[in-house]
Amino acid sequence: MMKIGCVIAYSKGHNNYGTSLQGYALVRKIQELGYDVEIIEYIKQLSLIDKIKYVINAIRAGEIKVLKRKAWGKRAYRHPGYIQGLTLRTQAVDAYKSKKLIPYFHRYTGFKALSEGSLNYDTVVVGSDQVWTPLSLPNKFFNLLFVKDSVRKVSYASSFGVSHIPDFQQKATGHYLDRFYKISVREQRGKEIVDSLSHQQALVVADPTLLLTREEWEKEIAENISESTAQNVARTKGTPYIFCYLISPNKEARIQTQRLKDETGLPMITIRHMEQYREIDETIGDEAPYAVDPNDFVRYISKAQYVCTDSFHCTVFSTLFHRPFMTFYRTSHQVRSNRNSRIDSLFEILGINKSHIFKDDILKIKEPIDWRMVDNNLEKLRLDSLKFLKTALK
Repeated sequence: MMKIGCVIAYSKGHNNYGTSLQGYALVRKIQELGYDVEIIEYIKQLSLIDKIKYVINAIRAGEIKVLKRKAWGKRAYRHPGYIQGLTLRTQAVDAYKSKKLIPYFHRYTGFKALSEGSLNYDTVVVGSDQVWTPLSLPNKFFNLLFVKDSVRKVSYASSFGVSHIPDFQQKATGHYLDRFYKISVREQRGKEIVDSLSHQQALVVADPTLLLTREEWEKEIAENISESTAQNVARTKGTPYIFCYLISPNKEARIQTQRLKDETGLPMITIRHMEQYREIDETIGDEAPYAVDPNDFVRYISKAQYVCTDSFHCTVFSTLFHRPFMTFYRTSHQVRSNRNSRIDSLFEILGINKSHIFKDDILKIKEPIDWRMVDNNLEKLRLDSLKFLKTALK
């Protein structure tokens, strides 16, 4: 049996639901194709010079805000109640990872061990999510620069996360792209970047979470329900609610979501403070559960009357479960490092009405979506994506 090494977006204590779900979905689908799969975990041993280079790269790439967020952490020390909530969330997500991802981990400590370890695999696959951001270039991990030349390298639904690669990185980006056997990306803009900076021709494919059908996700969340969420589901069973999942500090998104609540009279369930504590989040939502694992997250979306979000994967699951939703951009298109292309690409490929990207009126969330057309487009995308994966791995 051929052995596949998977490089997925993962970091200890990271609580992003979409990251965990797409990692699980990719591993599951590769296993279903008949391959032995390991997830490659890289424990870095960076020198002071390496760390300085990383910071310089971040500054030049316009990603210094990411470093600031990491440096300041969650700033939870100011908010004791948040510390308790964050602990519950981390425990829930860690329990999910312990069951769904960590059993497949193979740890490599230091770059030399990582590079030599690549010889353990017939093919190394990287994807999905925002693994090729300008910030990640120097680490030589997500771009598979650690993988030996003799080992096949495949990208599945990788995302650059940005609409433009900084000028100083374009040559290096083209270099690592040219080392791949097959490249697929998640967004149309990603394809344009690959096609222009390398000798490769990329294919736009489905995010791994979309490789599973709605029926498969329904079975997944029915079989894996936490005790705390079982209690919440029982309490809210049959009761319509708004589900709110906002990651960015966008104040307007919160104002508009509150307006939807006021207009409909529906209670709101919200997942608060995902990247860091934000005081405004304390005013949003009738319920704000913390002990929520990735499957619980999908379950809340699947039963919601309306969904308000600025999350790509929350939008994905709203689409899979035919939930009326409104997606907010996290940043303006005028910001060069904006990561809006993934939303635009999803809407374009699936044929979703653009009125469900917020512009001026939250009540447009009620405008109908042609779910039959969306499902037809999704089925074609899913079949093409699985065909790519089969061809790239065989």
